[in-house]
Amino acid sequence: MFIKGITHHSLLAVGVIVALLSQLIQAIDAQAAKLLTLEEAVALARQRSPVLKASRQDIEASVAQRVIAGAAYLPKVDVSETFTNTNNPAQAFGLVLNQGRFTAAEFNTTNLNRPGTTENYRSAVTLTQPVYNGGREKLGVQLAEIGQEASSEQFSHAQQRVLFSVTKAYYDLVLAKAVLAVARDSVRIAETNLKQIQSRLRNGVAVKSDLLQADVRLASLREETIRAEQAARVAAIGLRHAIGLDEEVDAAAPLAVEEGRTLDLHLLVSRALEQRPDYRALAAELRKSQVGVQMARSAYLPNLNLQTSYELNNTTPLSQNGSNNYVALGLLSLNLFNGMSDRAQVQKAKANEEKVRELMDAKRRDIEVEVVDAYYTLAAASERIMVTQTAVRQAEENLRIIGNRYQSGIASILDLLSAEFTLNQAKQNRIRAIYDLQLGRARLDLTIGDFQPARG
Repeated sequence: MFIKGITHHSLLAVGVIVALLSQLIQAIDAQAAKLLTLEEAVALARQRSPVLKASRQDIEASVAQRVIAGAAYLPKVDVSETFTNTNNPAQAFGLVLNQGRFTAAEFNTTNLNRPGTTENYRSAVTLTQPVYNGGREKLGVQLAEIGQEASSEQFSHAQQRVLFSVTKAYYDLVLAKAVLAVARDSVRIAETNLKQIQSRLRNGVAVKSDLLQADVRLASLREETIRAEQAARVAAIGLRHAIGLDEEVDAAAPLAVEEGRTLDLHLLVSRALEQRPDYRALAAELRKSQVGVQMARSAYLPNLNLQTSYELNNTTPLSQNGSNNYVALGLLSLNLFNGMSDRAQVQKAKANEEKVRELMDAKRRDIEVEVVDAYYTLAAASERIMVTQTAVRQAEENLRIIGNRYQSGIASILDLLSAEFTLNQAKQNRIRAIYDLQLGRARLDLTIGDFQPARG
């Protein structure tokens, strides 16, 4: 068969070419990409993230709503132009009277009963000044101010989550690059061992099955390297979109172990309940719902407004053949019965208040669980740092010893390949422990509402 015709050396040459091309592509990608530190990535996200841009519009809307609410105290001025054409006796009589054209002849019964067509152009300016409307103006301002506070907290929550996403995407890329480096290092070790096996085979102190097993192991590691390269490219795209950029980016910093902080779980839970922006936003929503109950009850209170208007009534638009007049009045009203609608509105507002109160209790419980989970996840990652560091040293020494034993003919090829695998796994566990530590710190800060990216 064709496959049997492929020599060992041909397979090795193809493998080397693939590896070199892969490294070349990776180098070209790295040169084309913009290198960013975590601080730079976060700073760019603050400016470029579409999520944050959208969230800022909520703040702008809340500011506008405050202006709208304050406008309820101010007078309202309307200008109108009304054209009337009628042969209704009563309306025609009133229009002629308003135009200042009424004469004794208008008392003629024929004219009164059949006035014919009468036209009128009414130009008017009306001013309405609210005085008291059950306190709804004041309550509206309170709702708008609380809404501003809620929008600010919601923006803070959105910003922390976006910047955490950027931080995670950054560490994802750093992890992917570290995994790729380990994979390439494993390929290098396997290639070195393969050369030793080839030498032993030529000297007649090894069997061909050793060479075949080493070839299979090397092919597996090269496949692992290809997958790691793909993961690194995907992680770079993920970071780019998390920031909100269109150009290629790359992480400048490697994974590194930083000094830990002394943490108290009970204090962390208390801090979370004090400063989590999503919890504070719910607290603002609760205050809004309480004001909403007062707003609903205001329907039972009287309303007093002042109104004045000045008008011109003419037979043609803006002519001098008409008359002008004004009216000033005060409007006092009291809602005695509205089909039980007002009572239902109060019940609805109270139900909404109770709903928000229960949501706050549920959020409080969720926050405590999130903080506890993040705390113990970080603690476990911290413990794994020392364990994995020791494991890597031991695996390296084990591979050295097994390699020497294999060269001496004491250890088998399976022992050598197993030692290679153990070292590779130990290195993978090490970098993932560092990744979990870095991301765990960021996640804990996020859960307590104190996420400050790139803080040590």
